Amino acid sequence: MSTEALVLALTAVIRPTSAAAVFAMFSTPRPQRLLVAYLVAGLGFSLAVGMLVVVLLGGLQSTRASSAVRPLLDLVLGTCALGCAASAWLGWLPRSRPRGSAEPDGWLRRRLTDLSPSGAAAVGVLTHLPGLVYLAALNAIAAGAGGTASGVLQVVVYNGIWFSVAIWALVLSVYRPTVSREFLERVISWIREHQRVITIGFFGVLGGYLVVVGVLGLVGDAS
Repeated sequence: MSTEALVLALTAVIRPTSAAAVFAMFSTPRPQRLLVAYLVAGLGFSLAVGMLVVVLLGGLQSTRASSAVRPLLDLVLGTCALGCAASAWLGWLPRSRPRGSAEPDGWLRRRLTDLSPSGAAAVGVLTHLPGLVYLAALNAIAAGAGGTASGVLQVVVYNGIWFSVAIWALVLSVYRPTVSREFLERVISWIREHQRVITIGFFGVLGGYLVVVGVLGLVGDAS
C-alpha cells in the first residue's frame, strides 16, 4: 500500500463526528444492529466513491498529456488544507461543545435522536463523506498503484483502517460493552478539549506537505 495513503488512513481513524456517532450508538439498548447498519452503509458508500475516483484518476494519470494531474491535485488539496488550518487559527470554524462532553454536536445530535437502523445507515454515510484527507489518499493510491486491482485493494485497506473504530466497537459491544464505551467517551472528550490545536496542527502539516509535493511534481514535469 502507498506509504502516503497508509499514513493518511491512520490520521483519519479517530474523527470527532464518527467517534461521537459510535458512542451514541453504544448508549442504546441494542447497539449491535445500529453499528452493523452504520458500517454496511458507510463502508459501501465510501468504497464505491473510492474505487470510482481511483479508477478515474488512474486513467488520467496513465496518459502523458495528463502527467501533471497528481501534483495539481496535491497543490489544490494542500491549499485547501492550509485554508482549514488558518480558519481554525483565526477562530472561524464552528465551536464544539464544552470540555469534557462526549455528546455529539448540532445536526449529528439531532440525527442520532431515537436512532433506528436506517438512521444509523444515513449517519454512516454522512460521517464518511469524502474530505481532504480521503481525496489526498485516493490521489496517492491512484499514482502509486500498479493497476486497477492494486488500486481497488488499497482502497479496501484504507477504508478498513478508517472504519476500524466502528469495527472494533462492534466486536467489543458483544463482549465488553462497558469498557469500550468508557474508553471511547474518554477519547472523544480529549479530542474535543484539544480540537483547535489538533485541527491547526493536522491541516497545517498536511497542507504544507501536499503543497511541497505538488510544487516539486510540477517543477519535475516542467524540467
